[in-house]
Amino acid sequence: MISLSRTKRLPTPLIKSSLTATPTITPSRIPTLSFSHHSRPFQSLYSPRFTFSTSHGKGKNKVYDASSPLLSSPKTLATFQHLGHARYRITERLGHPPSFHTSARREAIPLIPVGISVVKGASILTAATAFSRIIISFLPIGTIAAFKMIRLGRWIESGVECPTVSPKAEEFFKMWCEGEKSIKLKPEEANALIDSQPDKLGGLTLPDGRVAYSMPLPPRKFRRPSQDPDIQFDVTPKMLMEHFHGNRRKVAFVIRRRYYIIPPLPSSAENYYNRLESKQQAEVDSLRRYWLGLKTFKDCFQWGRWFVATVFFLPFLLICGAYIAGLERVPLTGRWRLILLTPEEEDAISTSLAGGNWYRSVINLLTTPERPAPPIVSTDDWRWAWVQSVLNRLETAALTECQLIPPEQRPHNEYVSALPLPPPIYHPFKPRPRVSSLLHSVLPGGEPNTGREHLEVGPPYNIMLLQKDEQNAFSYGFGGKKAGGIVIYTGLLDEILRHSSPTPQSAPQIETPQSGFLSGLFSTSRTSNQNQQHHIQPTEEQNLHLACILAHEMGHLLLSHHLETLSQQQVLWPSVLGFSMDLIRAFIWPLTVFLGPTVNDALANMGRTSSEELADKYGEIGFQWKHEYEADLAGLRILARAGYDPRATIGHFQSSVASLHEIQPDDKADNNTLTGAAFKLWTKATHPSVEQRTDAIRKEIDRWQEEAKKLTQK
Repeated sequence: MISLSRTKRLPTPLIKSSLTATPTITPSRIPTLSFSHHSRPFQSLYSPRFTFSTSHGKGKNKVYDASSPLLSSPKTLATFQHLGHARYRITERLGHPPSFHTSARREAIPLIPVGISVVKGASILTAATAFSRIIISFLPIGTIAAFKMIRLGRWIESGVECPTVSPKAEEFFKMWCEGEKSIKLKPEEANALIDSQPDKLGGLTLPDGRVAYSMPLPPRKFRRPSQDPDIQFDVTPKMLMEHFHGNRRKVAFVIRRRYYIIPPLPSSAENYYNRLESKQQAEVDSLRRYWLGLKTFKDCFQWGRWFVATVFFLPFLLICGAYIAGLERVPLTGRWRLILLTPEEEDAISTSLAGGNWYRSVINLLTTPERPAPPIVSTDDWRWAWVQSVLNRLETAALTECQLIPPEQRPHNEYVSALPLPPPIYHPFKPRPRVSSLLHSVLPGGEPNTGREHLEVGPPYNIMLLQKDEQNAFSYGFGGKKAGGIVIYTGLLDEILRHSSPTPQSAPQIETPQSGFLSGLFSTSRTSNQNQQHHIQPTEEQNLHLACILAHEMGHLLLSHHLETLSQQQVLWPSVLGFSMDLIRAFIWPLTVFLGPTVNDALANMGRTSSEELADKYGEIGFQWKHEYEADLAGLRILARAGYDPRATIGHFQSSVASLHEIQPDDKADNNTLTGAAFKLWTKATHPSVEQRTDAIRKEIDRWQEEAKKLTQK
């Protein structure tokens, strides 16, 4: 037997095989001898080379090269030449080729969220929103089509009557014709029917003698009644030619959609059909035309319903799909949140804030047309060193909490807490992963921590002291490597130092190097004479008060709340509000179309402006109270890791932390409008009170004690 087979040389690379002559295939896994000639640069053109093949019993052969180093010994070749039809099994692992691991379908389930994360991002949402708006523009047409579908459904239920036939004709139809399918017209057949005339039943005869019938259609306004009362049909090709002004391509398309051909009877049924009377045969034909036409119409009707449903619901499905792709879990609490930014976009945000760019961004953020940003406290002020020392202590605790420092490398904590350390959390702090790291973590044999995580959200952080009497502090930024930081107003520091303030004592100034970006921001000293002349040594109570504020703001940074707010204000709310305005305009379009394009353009501009203002001013409302709860819990864990007594922090949370507000101060928000007043009332109703936040902290501390008791009992 002559067969074409590919030669497999192990472990040498695979090469192309020429015509190979092999004997008849022997039973399962019996090696057979074959000869092949190959052109090789280091071998003669006609030098024979032995190959052998093994059959696997499934019609598949594996051909091995006998001249490979593993099989080229004279003894081995002589053995193969004298094998004949003897049963000699060759192991499949000659040369130990690399195996390919195939996993079961259930093992591929973890790849689903990885695939979803591929389509995550603002660009995908923008494309989905743009496509949805295009589809929404056809919503009025879809509404008209929906009403048309409802009318067609009612007509199918009540307007189409089944022909009355004799029992014998009905029995023949149920036995031989029930469930048959119509034959669709081909394009050339539809072109051939344009010039044909319908018969009394409305059928159009093809050149080969077959007859195409029209499916039943509801009455339309443009249809003309037939002049011959004996001819019962809906629309003739002549009427279609007049309607489409002689466009044969459109007429052929309509004929192909509306007409069908009755299939021939089975050969076994023709004998029984011929035995029927002429009247019974006509009744069978009428039943076949009725059911085939009705089925053809229902198929078209079902396709139309799917099309209308797609026009209505595809925009919502696209946007909801983009939203689902952006869902993720918040560390510590496990709350589901929506971040519609890709890892590359997050990298770009973090890189743009790294280094001195963070200070520039804060100054630009606080600068308004009405007033400039508050002046920055000089780095010669001793309060910089005080805030930095407390922040360094909290940063070490945050690194321990985020498990970024191995246990054996963690520094010894000289501060002893009155309570045990907080228990482990189900959703730990982790760097934000790339899609590739997620893929490597779920594949068989993959590592959960690949080291390819694109962004670390932990310390170190920047600090900035601003000369302002307002008692406030806020965090700003995202990512590690000093892409985030905390801004503190001197009014808050003065309030902390005012309580249990010790007697000022003369002391040498703590030198702070004026190099880098901060030194270029100061032209004159921004501090008071008292702060320049005296260095106050803060008490432990004052350090704890400041640590509570810094830990709360660090909680916002660790949980990436600013990234979530950015995603809501810049991506989520603009898309939702813009989509809603387009939807409203599409619904009121039948009422405004008569007013002209000027009114429609004015409504579009008004809706666009309103949506942008709402997204900019009130985009984070409704989520801020969750952020405050989570930042309180994260700050409490950081304080405990830093050696502070969590129970002693409750009073400071009540006095200072609960009164902090984010980047926009109260005097900057424009709440004089009706919309602003409504949102302000809703914010007061939904924003957690001081008592609620304090109760949450107490419950968290009680939970720590219960967890510690359980561990002690074990």
